[in-house]
Amino acid sequence: MWQLLCMNLHAQNADAILGKWMDENQETIIEIYKIANKNVYNGRVVWVKDSLGSFGEGLRDVLNDNTGLRSRKVLGTNMLEGFVWDGTDTWRKGEIYYYQTGNDYNGKINLNEEGELRLKGYYSVLFFLGRTKTWNRISNLKPRIEK
Repeated sequence: MWQLLCMNLHAQNADAILGKWMDENQETIIEIYKIANKNVYNGRVVWVKDSLGSFGEGLRDVLNDNTGLRSRKVLGTNMLEGFVWDGTDTWRKGEIYYYQTGNDYNGKINLNEEGELRLKGYYSVLFFLGRTKTWNRISNLKPRIEK
């Protein structure tokens, strides 16, 4: 019984990042989902502010290093892949793909006390040179009033 309770709490904390998140520039919404029967978390692009390309069609992944992927649409593309919860407060071992530059990064994710998602991307093992972005859960966003 105690083991079952501990496993349930573990899964509940691990799933805390599930849902839709908006980047800090309010240009992209990523839906973080869990791969069935695995403890691996990915995130796919579900909304882009300027989702139409120059010819009025869906924005394409034209900066991708892999030339075979440059014609795919950005919507639906995995931006986060392979994140695994470490059992404390961080999801690690994942990769971040940033379609606006075509770059891939190693990454880690954690949630701060305010419930914001903190996403750190870095090259190779150079985590101390990385950059951290803060995303907000869609349900926590306050509408912006434009003047």
